[in-house]
Amino acid sequence: MVLASSAAFSKTFGLIVTFGGIGVIVNIIIVYIAVQIRGERRENQEYLASRKPPGA
Repeated sequence: MVLASSAAFSKTFGLIVTFGGIGVIVNIIIVYIAVQIRGERRENQEYLASRKPPGA
């Protein structure tokens, strides 16, 4: 393979894969955190609604 024989190409491709992979992992973590925050907020709202006296 001619492209793989170039040291510059192999290092560039390796860096792209490395930082691309890190970006994907970070995005997955951010989405997970957002889902957790949304669920926690919903639980808090349900708890507060159940604590209100009837007719209030």
